[in-house]
Amino acid sequence: MQKERIKVLYVDDEEGNLRSFKANFRRDFDVHIASSAKEALEVLAKEHMHVVISDQRMPGENGAELLAQVKELHPSAIRMLLTGYADIQAVIDAVNKGRIYAYTTKPWDPSDLKLRIQQAYEVYRLRNEKDQLLRRYQQVFAASGDPIVIVDENGTIAELNPALEQLIGSDRATLIRGGLTSLITDMEDLRKALRGRRKGKSFQNVDLTLNTPDGRTIDCLLTVSLLGNNSEGKRLYQAIIKDITDRKQEEERLRKLNYDLDRRVSVRTKQLLEALEDLGSFSYTVAHDLRSPLKNILALSDLQLEQLSGKVEEQDLAERIHRGAERMIQLVDDLLRFAQTNTRELQREEVDMHVLVEQLVHELPSAGHAPTIVNSVPPGSLVKVDRAMMSVLLQNLISNAVKFTRSVTAPRVEIGLDTEPEGHQLWVKDNGVGFDGSGSKLVFAAFKRMHRADQFEGNGVGLAIVQRIVNKHGGEVWAESRPGHGTTIHVRIPTGAAIEQALPFAS
Repeated sequence: MQKERIKVLYVDDEEGNLRSFKANFRRDFDVHIASSAKEALEVLAKEHMHVVISDQRMPGENGAELLAQVKELHPSAIRMLLTGYADIQAVIDAVNKGRIYAYTTKPWDPSDLKLRIQQAYEVYRLRNEKDQLLRRYQQVFAASGDPIVIVDENGTIAELNPALEQLIGSDRATLIRGGLTSLITDMEDLRKALRGRRKGKSFQNVDLTLNTPDGRTIDCLLTVSLLGNNSEGKRLYQAIIKDITDRKQEEERLRKLNYDLDRRVSVRTKQLLEALEDLGSFSYTVAHDLRSPLKNILALSDLQLEQLSGKVEEQDLAERIHRGAERMIQLVDDLLRFAQTNTRELQREEVDMHVLVEQLVHELPSAGHAPTIVNSVPPGSLVKVDRAMMSVLLQNLISNAVKFTRSVTAPRVEIGLDTEPEGHQLWVKDNGVGFDGSGSKLVFAAFKRMHRADQFEGNGVGLAIVQRIVNKHGGEVWAESRPGHGTTIHVRIPTGAAIEQALPFAS
C-alpha cells in the first residue's frame, strides 16, 4: 500500500518565500501555496490539507487571524505559525485563538521545518485515528441492544444510549437529571458486590436490581470499566447493563420445579421402599408357609412308595408326586434365600479371597463327572466385602460352573481375582456347554433359564441372587459365553470412595 503524501498549505504574501518553500519541500510533501488569507481559505475549501503553515505578517488578515478561521472551518488540519522574534504577541494570539500546534521563527531552517511538518502530520494521523475510533464507539454505543451509560464517581450520568431509555421507560433528560443512583435499590449492597467482583480497572458480572418509575423491578448484570477523569477531575466509568429478568424468572421457576420434583421423588421413594418391604415380607411368608405342606406331601409320597410295593402304576404315580414335591421345596428354599438377600444389611470386612475359595471348593458336594477346580486367586488377596454374602455369591457361581460342565470331556472350572485401579474383578470360568451371548443380560434375571429343565436342574434364582449381592456392594456383574465354549462370569467390586450400599430397589 502506497504511503500517503503529506499535504501542506503554505501561506505567505512574499512571492520569493513561496517559491523557496515549494523548491525546498516539493519532493517530500504535496505542497500547496497561497499569497493571502482569502486565497488560502479558497484552497482549503477545495482540498483537505494535513498541515497549514502561515506567515504572521501579511496585509489584511495576519497569520494568527487566518489560523483562527482555519480552526473553525477545518479543525482537523494541524496549524503552524511562522514569525519573527519580535512577534511574541502574535504567537500568543495564535495559541489562544488558532490553537496552533507549533511556531517557527524566520528565517526558517529547511531541516528543522521538515521535521516539524512530519511531527505535525503524525499528530494529525493520531488525532484522525482517535476520531475514527470515537465514531465507531459512538455507533456501537448507540446501536447496542444492552444499555450503556457513562457516569462519574457520584453516579451522575454524562451519556447514555437509547437502550437504557427503553429498559427503564424514561426519556434521556429525565434519566440524566435523576442520575443512575436514583434507579438502584440498595447502594450499600451494590458497593459490597463491586468489591467482590473487581478485576484490575473493571468490575464484571455484578448483580444489580433497578427500580423503574412505573414500579417495575429489573434484575441485571452490571459490568463497569474505568475510562479516566473528566474535565473536573472526577473519575468516569462506563457501565454496561444486561437485563436478566427473564433468566432470573426461569431460574426461579426451575428451582421451584426441582424442589417439587425432589419432594415428589422423596415421597415416591418412600412408597417404593415400603412396597418392597411389604413384597419381601409377603414373599418370605408365602415361601415359608408353603414349605410345611410340601414336606407333608413329600413324606406321604415316601410312605406310599413303601406301601405300594409291587404295584408299578401306583408306584410310578407316587414317584412323580415325590419328584414334584422335591422341586417345589427347592424352589421355596430359593425364594427364601432370594428374599433374604434383599433385606440383609452389608457388614463389610477384610476377607482373604484365596482362603474363602479354598473353603467353598472343599465344601462342595462331590460331582459324578469329577471336574478339575483351580483356585487362581493370589494368596493373601484381601477384599473388603460382606463375608456371608460373598460366600453365597461364590457358592452359586462355582456350583453353576460345575453343573454346566457335566456333559463335556475334561471338565474344568477356574476361579481368579484381578486387582484394578478402582477395585477388584473376580471371575469364575468354565469349559462347559455355554449359552448364546446375546442373552447375557437375561441370565441374571430371576427365574430366567438359558437351558431346558430336562438338561440341567435349577430354578433360575442363583444368578439373580448374585446380581443382588453385587448391587449391594455397589459393583457390577456380567457374563461372557458361547455355545460349546464355556462361560465366564465377571464380578467387579469397587473400593475406596465407592457407594457402601446401593438403594434396595436398585436390584
